[in-house]
Amino acid sequence: MTMLEDIVKRGQLAFEATLPTYARREVSPAHAIGHVNLEPAETLPNIYLPEERQREMCLNCPLADCVGIERRDCPIQIEQRAEWRRQNHRRATQ
Repeated sequence: MTMLEDIVKRGQLAFEATLPTYARREVSPAHAIGHVNLEPAETLPNIYLPEERQREMCLNCPLADCVGIERRDCPIQIEQRAEWRRQNHRRATQ
């Protein structure tokens, strides 16, 4: 190791020695690099409204111009979020 790496490593060890046991690292930083788990803890289900319902909402859209289904203020997306909340609430109360 170079002199700078030695200084940093000693500083990290000194700092971690002052931490309570629950906050200390289980694996040293050199071993943890490249082994980070980036997978989400739980995949959220995609909520799809029936095509008929989407068409009905699109034809009765209160917005002056179509903003696209990708935008948060699209009524279809608002309805999808509401359905997701209803399903999530049911799952939480079971």
